Amino acid sequence: MVWILGFFVFVFLFAALTYAFYWYDTTNGPAFEELTLLSHGRPSRWVLRGLFWATAAQATALLTFPLGWFPQRKAAAQSFGDSDPIVVTIHGLYHNRSAFFFLEYALKRSGIRDVRPWSYPSWNEEFFPLAQKLRRDLEALHQSAPSRPLFLVGHSLGGLLARHAASSAKEGTVSGCLTLGTPHQGSRLAVFALGTLGKSLGYRSPLIEDLEREEKLRPVPRFPCVALASPVDNMVLPKEALIPNAEAWQVQWTPPISHVAMLYHPGVLRTVVSWIKDASSPKRQDTA
Repeated sequence: MVWILGFFVFVFLFAALTYAFYWYDTTNGPAFEELTLLSHGRPSRWVLRGLFWATAAQATALLTFPLGWFPQRKAAAQSFGDSDPIVVTIHGLYHNRSAFFFLEYALKRSGIRDVRPWSYPSWNEEFFPLAQKLRRDLEALHQSAPSRPLFLVGHSLGGLLARHAASSAKEGTVSGCLTLGTPHQGSRLAVFALGTLGKSLGYRSPLIEDLEREEKLRPVPRFPCVALASPVDNMVLPKEALIPNAEAWQVQWTPPISHVAMLYHPGVLRTVVSWIKDASSPKRQDTA
C-alpha cells in the first residue's frame, strides 16, 4: 500500500509542478485573457480540471507503458476493401506504442481495423532523420496498398514527425494528418527535456524554423490537416505554440484537459474516430 500511495503522490506532484509552470506562463501573458473568456471567467477551475486529468492520465501512461515493450502480436490475415483506411499512430517523446492502446480499441470498435503503430527511440536521435524514415515507411506502405486511404495520428512530438513526413511524402501517399497536443511551434518546457531530441523542441527553436522553412518550399497539402489542442495543455507553453504556423491546418480546441490526457479522454477519442471515418468515406475521397 505504501508504494501505491507513493506512486500516486509522485504523479500528482509532477502534474502540479507542470501546472505551476503553466499558470505562471499564462497569467503573465496575453493567453490569460483568452483563457478567462473561454472558461467564462473561471480559469482556475479549468486549471484544476487539467490537474485532475494530468494526474489520472500520467498514472495511466506509466502503468501501461511496460505493455509497449512486448512484441506486437501479428494480426490474423484479414481482407480489406479499397476504402478501408490504414491508420498509422506515432507516439510522443519518451513514450512507446502503448500510448495509443485506448485509441486503437476505440477505432477497432468503430470498424477501423487496420491500425499500425510506428515507434522510434527517444534517445540519441535527431528529428529530421526520424521524420525521413517515417516518410519512407509511409511511402512503402502506400505502395503496398495504393487504393486505401492512409491517415496519420500523432501525439506531441509524434504529431510533429507526422506533419513533416506527410508534407514531404510523394503526392497521394497520405490522405489525412491529425495531431494531438503537438508543440507545432515548440515549447518553453523543452529546456527541462533530457536528450538532444527533446531539447531541440524549444519554443521557436532552430528546428521549428527549419521545419517551417522546408514546408514553405513545398505545395500546400491537399489532404485534411487537423491539430487538436487543449486550452490548458500543461506541457506546451505558450498556448500559441499549439497552433501550426502553416497553411492548410485547422485547429480544434478540446475540453480543458492535460497534455497526456489527449490520449485517453473519451471526447477526444470520439473526435479522432469520427474524423477518420468522415475523411475516409468514399464520397469524401472522391472529392479530395
